[in-house]
Amino acid sequence: MRYFPSALFIALFALSSGIFLFSSPERVIAFIGVENAYLLMFLLALSGGLTMFSGVPYHLILVTLATGGLNPLLLGMVTATGVTLGDSTSYFIGYQGMLLIPKRLQAMAQRLFSAKEKYPRLLPVIFFIYGSCLPFSNDVITIPMGFLRYPFWRVMLPLSLGNLVFNVSIALLAAYAYGALQVIPFLGR
Repeated sequence: MRYFPSALFIALFALSSGIFLFSSPERVIAFIGVENAYLLMFLLALSGGLTMFSGVPYHLILVTLATGGLNPLLLGMVTATGVTLGDSTSYFIGYQGMLLIPKRLQAMAQRLFSAKEKYPRLLPVIFFIYGSCLPFSNDVITIPMGFLRYPFWRVMLPLSLGNLVFNVSIALLAAYAYGALQVIPFLGR
């Protein structure tokens, strides 16, 4: 009984991986439904943003849904919205967490604070570039900036725009690459 939650998670992950591995994207869309697919993408992106340093592979589902024929622009926007809402919670956890961290870690936070003071206009640009180029967790930015009481909108707006660029780009690339690969005779179905 102690291992039941872990075993259930592994079983669900294996089942969903099997579905996506052995089914075409079109079949997945037909099974889930178009409206439910957008909702599924939003919820997966939200959970990816909510869990700190998560391993929720919502990018794989984004690619599958985009290659299945859904609107890549809308998919990217739905995904970016979910990630942004989830990352907002990480920012507020960091904002409240400054009161809870030990003195040693507060000294490290002070070093970050000096960088924040030294380059105030550069940080939003860095946040945008990070969000638009890297598929890593945004918690690396949101939690420390919350600790430092960096203004919410100066963190989340550029990071959200970067997430939008990244997710729309992935969806568009997947949709058009899949269509281009279908033309090749031995790869088409």
